Parts: sequence; structure tokens; C-alpha cells
Amino acid sequence: MAGQLDKMVLADPNRQDRVAPIAVIDIGSNSIRLVIYASGGRYPFPLFNERSNCRLGEGLGADGMLQPERVSVALAALSRFAGIMKSMGVAAIHAVATAAVRRARNAAEFTAPAEAILGQPISVLSQTEEAHYVARGLTLNIPEATGLVADLGGGSLEVVALEDGQARQSTSFNFGHLSTVEADEVEDALAADPWLAARPGTRIYGVGGSFRALGLAYIEQSGYPLPVLHGLRIPGEEAGNLLAAFCRKDPDLSGVPLGRQKTMPTAALIMRALFRYSGAERIVVSGTSIRDGLIADLELGDVDRADFLLVVCQEISRASHRFPGVPGALVSLLRPLFRPRDGQSTEEVAQDRKRFDRLLEAACFLSDMCWNEHEDVRGDLGARRVLGLPVNCVTHKERVWLATAIYHRYVGRKTNKSRPPELSVLLSRRRRAEATAIGLGLRFALTFSGGAAQNLDQVRLVNDGDILTLHVGAGCAALVDNHAMRRFQQLAQSANLEAEIRYD
Repeated sequence: MAGQLDKMVLADPNRQDRVAPIAVIDIGSNSIRLVIYASGGRYPFPLFNERSNCRLGEGLGADGMLQPERVSVALAALSRFAGIMKSMGVAAIHAVATAAVRRARNAAEFTAPAEAILGQPISVLSQTEEAHYVARGLTLNIPEATGLVADLGGGSLEVVALEDGQARQSTSFNFGHLSTVEADEVEDALAADPWLAARPGTRIYGVGGSFRALGLAYIEQSGYPLPVLHGLRIPGEEAGNLLAAFCRKDPDLSGVPLGRQKTMPTAALIMRALFRYSGAERIVVSGTSIRDGLIADLELGDVDRADFLLVVCQEISRASHRFPGVPGALVSLLRPLFRPRDGQSTEEVAQDRKRFDRLLEAACFLSDMCWNEHEDVRGDLGARRVLGLPVNCVTHKERVWLATAIYHRYVGRKTNKSRPPELSVLLSRRRRAEATAIGLGLRFALTFSGGAAQNLDQVRLVNDGDILTLHVGAGCAALVDNHAMRRFQQLAQSANLEAEIRYD
């Protein structure tokens, strides 16, 4: 039987041949990072992701010269990366260099041998191009972002003003966490761009390792319940206090990774100056990077860019669903579970409906991701995988919502199963109940149908606000046994509805 199931999975016509791997090489002032993606970058869980702290920009002072020993270290790292890419059959390489190489008078002493090693040119990005890719990487994952995107690297700071996902202004500064710079120098440089100060109440989307280190420190010191950096919101007062502590003569670096502690005071000095000058109300830590922007512009199509969460979940579905066509059938069946809140305006209902439909579709794509795990741990594993999805296109609340749905898809209403504690935080009671109902809906539908789309196509749900009615076609009436009835009743009860079954 297992062999037959394996053949059915492999024969799924919805599966696509894996696109040859692609690679992005990001050559910065502090590190060189290689990321290799499968599926043309559509699902950004990397086949390989390694950073080499080459410190190429170290010693790049007033003379503007890359130091020979740093160049040698960087070339050695690229040689290693070239061998890895060759062994993995990488089809395309997007190699870019930023501040250190851009500013160096002797850049060719690095780029010429580096290009020979890679067998292709390296794009040395201008400040404008770098700012564009940084902003593009953020808006791929947060399409309607409004605020300041601040990418703090080893040798530069790029700042882009976004309004509803569109870049309005940008600027770049020649100092970073590896620089020797004083607070008054940073403040004077920021003051030369007065548009940065005209944004009271805005938010800063912090990109780069220094902002991630700030987020780790906030999680440790505040006891924040979800250990995921992307999307972490640090309120203004807490952000200000942390940055001030990092800037002291004897800085309190609790929670900052050891590898960042040496440079954190300088990074904090820069971050604090921007935070205060812009009048920001919070810092939002971003897990995106220039690499996301390169993928967005050079590899993804318009459909992919429209909602990257659904693109990612589709890729997971192709690798996990047992039978074709199931996610779409689940979405059609479970859409009637949406219930607007009392007193909402038409516009508010439409916004809630859009949010619900998006998360429902994602949950349906993810609904079979742990079907082949041991039944005693499926719920816990599924929820933890969703909480830890290596993607940046979901908020923390959306992670918990989706994890709650997947947990109940496998566990139902049982209380004797292991359960991630993160499912009890961040969501309102109403949102938690909504996610639970979707999970129970998935559990009922996939068990009742055996996970096959043709059975799901013969049933439909009608929700009149008081009664949830299951209409069953004659072709699958035999599938409605006591077990299925009980699970349907649990679903209706979780949605505060009466259960009714009709045979059409």
C-alpha cells in the first residue's frame, strides 16, 4: 500500500519539475554571503546559506584603499563558494557588491580576480541601486509598508521612505557599524536630509545584522513570546532605552550575539540618531535583505510578487499534498466560515474578508504538510513548522493564526496532545477561535474525503449566521458516517453555529 501511495504522489500532475538552483552573492563591507535557492527563488528556504566574515571594508579609510590581506580573505571565500555552486549545479548567479567595493579606489584589485573565480561579472551597485533593492526586498514581503527602510551595513546606511509600498525618497550615508564615527557627525549628516525629520509617528523597518541583534536583545530582555525576528515590533520607548544602553561608555549588551558585541555600540549610535531624528514611534525588525530585492526583480514574475505568502505556500503544497486539486477544493468548501463582526461598516467587512480569504488559502495549502508524521506529534510538529517557516511574508500574528489552524487540523479538540505555548499568545480571543474553526474544518474535510478532491467537490457548506449546513451530494453520501458527523458537529460548535446535514 505504501508503494502505491508513493506512486500516486509522484504522479501528481500539479507538481512542477524543480527549477535549477539559482544563487545570490552579496559582497558587503563586513561579510560575503552566498544563498542558493531552489524553485527559482519562489520558496526561499535556501539549499545553502553561508556567510563569511571577510571584513573586506576594514581599513578602508581616507585613502579609499582595500587592504591586501582583506582582499585575499574575500577571494578565498569566493573560491569556496564557487566550488559549492558548481557541485550544486547552479544555473544562474546574481553577484553584487556594495559600499566597500563601491568606494574603493583600488576596487579592481578585488573585482578582477573575483570575476575570474566566478566566471562572470560582479555588479557594483550604486547607492541608488542598493537602496532600490533593499526597499524592493522589504515590499516583496510587506507590500503596503509605510515608513523608513533603514539598511545598516558595515560601511554604509541606506534609508528609503516608503508610502503604501512605493519608494518616495532615498539617501545613503558613508558610515556603518564598522566605521569610526561620532554622534555629532551622524546627526549632522542626517540633518542634511531634512525630509527624514518630517515623519513624526512613523516606523523604521530595520534591515541588517545590527537591527537583528537589537531584536534579539529585545526578545531576551522583554520575554517576548515568539522568537522570530522578522516582523518583530519594538515600541518606541523600549527601542530608545535599548539603544541608549548600547551607547553607554560601559554598554549593557545583554542579548546581543557575541559576534555583534564589538560593533554594536557604533551601530546603536547610528540607529539611535536616526530613530530620534525621524521621530519614529517604533522599530520593526526586518529579516529581508538586498538579496530578496534581487530575487524579486530578477527572478519572480508579477503573479509571484502579488502575494508572496501564497507563492510560498503553493510550493510547500506541491511537496506535501497527497493528491492534486485539494487546496482549491478546501478553500471553496470553507469560505462560508467567515463571519463579520457586529457593527462593521461595508468597507471594514471587505477588509476582514480579504484578510480571512488570504489566511484560509494559505492554511489550505499547508494542510497536508505533516500527514506522514506520527499521529501523536503531527499537530505539534505542524504548528512548530508554521511558526518557524523561513519566510518574511507573514506577520507574527499571522504565523500564530496559521499555526493554530494547522494544529487543530491534526489534533481536533483533544487536550492530551503536546502543544506549542506560542499558540496562546498575540491573538485576540476572536482570532484564535477563527483559526481553530478553520483547523477543525480542515480536519473534518480531509478525513471525510480521504484527502481526495473529487469527494470534496460533492459537498458544500452554507452559513446563515445561526446554522452551518453541510449539503452532501448523492455520490458521497456513504462517506458521512458517525465519525464524520461528530467532526462536523465540532466544527459548527467551534464557530458558534448549529449543525445540520442535508442530502441533496
